[in-house]
Amino acid sequence: NLQRAGSEAIISALSQKHLKALVADDSPFNVNLICNYLAQFGTSVKAVAYNGYDIFLKYKEMISTGVGVDVISLDIDMPIMDGRQVCDSIRRYEKENELEPVVIILISGNYDREQIEEYITSEKAGCFLRKPVSFSEFSRAVYNLVITH
Repeated sequence: NLQRAGSEAIISALSQKHLKALVADDSPFNVNLICNYLAQFGTSVKAVAYNGYDIFLKYKEMISTGVGVDVISLDIDMPIMDGRQVCDSIRRYEKENELEPVVIILISGNYDREQIEEYITSEKAGCFLRKPVSFSEFSRAVYNLVITH
């Protein structure tokens, strides 16, 4: 089964990267789901948050302490700061501090790709996934952004 072999290759390649991730979603169920997906390819989740503001603070803390972040999974609809605002804030912070852009995956059940196209094409985010997100979809997205870029 070619599809299966493809996903095994993806999992293997990502596992060797030992990625560090942040996960933000206002639903604890979705936070757990994404953390579970990341764990399946050996990514360590350094922090989770249930609103955008908290995850932005965690991101800055990890950068300033030298831990670094490889992947950020952001729900779009979150309280305090939504995923798009977090995206903007991170990209601004990267420019100000001359940092390499971190991979950002925006996730939503309420938007379509077209509605947030500017966040993807302007490299503000790596990609957009629509809920419900499957493991194969999520792992392929991370692979495409981390390995093939």
